[in-house]
This record gives sequence, structure tokens and C-alpha cells, in this order.
Amino acid sequence: MKELIPFIMIGGLVLVYVLSYALNKRTPVPEECLDDIDTAACTSCNNFACGHHGGE
Repeated sequence: MKELIPFIMIGGLVLVYVLSYALNKRTPVPEECLDDIDTAACTSCNNFACGHHGGE
């Protein structure tokens, strides 16, 4: 039984990670944050493939 404890612990940590990732993806963005997206668009980096790049 002592040999299974590390596998149970690692399995539990993986399960917590997967569940928290899935729940985070399902959580909607708060309404007050949607208004600030355009004003907070990043203009300091040169990554033009970024969805938040606030070009002209």
C-alpha cells in the first residue's frame, strides 16, 4: 500500500490541475473587463500576430 501513495498523490495533483484548467476556461469574462479591452490593448511589443496588439 505504501508504494501506491506517491502515484495517488501525483494523480490527485494532475486531476486538480485538469479540473481547475477546465473550470477556468468555462468562466466568462466579467462585464466591466470587456469595456477596458480596447483601452488596455498592448502597443509596446512588436508581436503583430497577437490578438491584443493595438495597432493603428
